[in-house]
Amino acid sequence: MANEIRYGTKGMDVDIWRKFVREHPAGNVFQSPEMYEVFEKAKNYRPMFFSCFENGVLKGVLLGARICNGRGLFCSMSARCIVWGGPLAENDDMPVVADLLRAFSAQAAKECVYAEFRNLAPPAEELKAVFETVGFSYFPHLNNVVNLAVDEKKLFKGMTAAKRRNVRKAEKNGLVFGQAEKESELNEMYEILKSVYKKTEVPLSDFSFFNAMFNILRPAGLCRFYKVSAAGDIAGVMVVLVNKNSMYEWYVGSSERYYRFRPNEFLVWNVMLEAKKEGLRYFDFGGAGKPGKKYGVRDFKKGFGGDMIEPGRFRKIFRGMAWILGNAAIRMKKIFVSSNHKT
Repeated sequence: MANEIRYGTKGMDVDIWRKFVREHPAGNVFQSPEMYEVFEKAKNYRPMFFSCFENGVLKGVLLGARICNGRGLFCSMSARCIVWGGPLAENDDMPVVADLLRAFSAQAAKECVYAEFRNLAPPAEELKAVFETVGFSYFPHLNNVVNLAVDEKKLFKGMTAAKRRNVRKAEKNGLVFGQAEKESELNEMYEILKSVYKKTEVPLSDFSFFNAMFNILRPAGLCRFYKVSAAGDIAGVMVVLVNKNSMYEWYVGSSERYYRFRPNEFLVWNVMLEAKKEGLRYFDFGGAGKPGKKYGVRDFKKGFGGDMIEPGRFRKIFRGMAWILGNAAIRMKKIFVSSNHKT
């Protein structure tokens, strides 16, 4: 009997979906029902969920998010569908993967300029071949992953001397590490992220996205909102996701006012220690840019030790002209902002 592909969650048993993701070796929070709910509640996001059934038995899932910026024409010109850590198929069955990808691609072509799959681990050649048959191209993309299955002294020694020195300096400066538990703290943390993302000229998701994570993923144990405080103020923030045996850095930033206190290094070090205490094996930095291209963030992450891997990405462009114009607009904006900073 042919596989049955369903689009949407109507009639879907959420418990079966959750169990499937939890028991899959590559299961992750990005493919969970909880993340679907987050996408559903966040402004400018809309979940796109596909499932595969054989004789009524769930065999695979694929959850992505259609994301756009602004409204009207600008929204349609910026619309893209991003999938993290998917699709998931029972026993990595490639025919199931192919069926999910074809259904996803057909739907995304109606709604998006392009679609992109952001892998959490290096894909097998067999998987690359399936993506290629559906019209997706593979692009190298790096990530840094720290193995936490060593004692604390060895973990600390694995960092560069500069990073160790800055952690000690932060401790001497009296920084305090903890978790945010109140929504009032969430507001303050979001303002810090807004400031950071404005400088890097990268769009930041609406507050509703973070509010949904705080109220849906965090109580489910799938997300943490860590903070570093100085003199009663929040000086730095890191939002992490929990994927089975790893902690995944999702959003991070610190207040320029407290840069001299070294909150960034202090934050990463303490989050790694928290992950280690929880019995997690890896700290995943969530991306380190394109190989061969200078990227300061990659250098910062490499300073904490770990292994550089290439999980890569798959991308398919549906509207070529919109893709070209969108990228040109981004480049022009960066040039304009850069020139204004120099005056």
